[in-house]
Amino acid sequence: MKLSIIIPVYNVEQYVGRCLQSCLDQPHVTAEDYELVIVNDGTKDNSMAVVEEMTYGHANVTIINQRNQGLSMARNAGLRAAKGEYVWFVDSDDCIEEGCLYAIKERLEETAVDALLLQYRNVYSDGTSNEEKYSTIDGIVEGKEVLLSNKFFVEVPFAIYRREFLLQQQLSFYPGIYHEDNEFKPRMLYLARTCASYDRVAYNYFRGVANSISSTLRLKNGLDDFVVMNSLYAFVDEQNIQGRYRRAFYTQIGNAMKMVLRTLQTVNSSEADILVKEIKENRHLLKCMCCATKLKIQLGGVLMYANLPLGLRIFKLYV
Repeated sequence: MKLSIIIPVYNVEQYVGRCLQSCLDQPHVTAEDYELVIVNDGTKDNSMAVVEEMTYGHANVTIINQRNQGLSMARNAGLRAAKGEYVWFVDSDDCIEEGCLYAIKERLEETAVDALLLQYRNVYSDGTSNEEKYSTIDGIVEGKEVLLSNKFFVEVPFAIYRREFLLQQQLSFYPGIYHEDNEFKPRMLYLARTCASYDRVAYNYFRGVANSISSTLRLKNGLDDFVVMNSLYAFVDEQNIQGRYRRAFYTQIGNAMKMVLRTLQTVNSSEADILVKEIKENRHLLKCMCCATKLKIQLGGVLMYANLPLGLRIFKLYV
């Protein structure tokens, strides 16, 4: 079997049917080519009734039931159960492109890479969509070079991964946090020996209102960004990463810090104080930012390290 599509399900009754329909209605591929691994993460609504009705009679569907543990643990459970040579983590409120699986299967057979990067489009709640986003690769390259370019999409569903590569490298998702994609993707790219891209849109990423910014960011978002940054910081030391690749990770730390600053703009004053305290207690992350590959992140790190109140005021202008 070439591909396992892993779909975590939690309170998505309104959307999961659309997702499943897009995965099941794929021409020129059979149940021997791919499977759906659906992980019921303790959903409280009627999502699983929709799942059971739509997948009835499909031999290539596996359903896993577990208590609610969050997206990371649901993905990890799906990975353990998957049988395909490759895995694709698809969120249950999104959908894949019509007719894409056959071409993706051919591309995987052609390249045999550790990670195949995909193209996507944003689809908004009013039915509009933006122009397709592209992050293409010429030929086959090391994942380190993709990381270095800083032109990859951090979202986990925007790539397909060789299952044995993930298992051998013990690549899994950090439990219990938001922004787990930001923690997973840089580590994955650094360890991937080979990457290629599929250069047509394969994923439809359903979002809220176009051009809205961070209206749903809460204190936990900001606190979890520190978990992500410190996990990447530890990974750099564990792997003894040096030179420009180290700076590339520091850029990812800077990107996460920018999300903390966006969160500061949406939480109340007492919660903002908690986040500012976290910044003060994680000055090593600011020092990392000073060595990032992006000038704005470097500047933000220098200013906040030297004078946090002033640095925050200035760096917020860039987020």
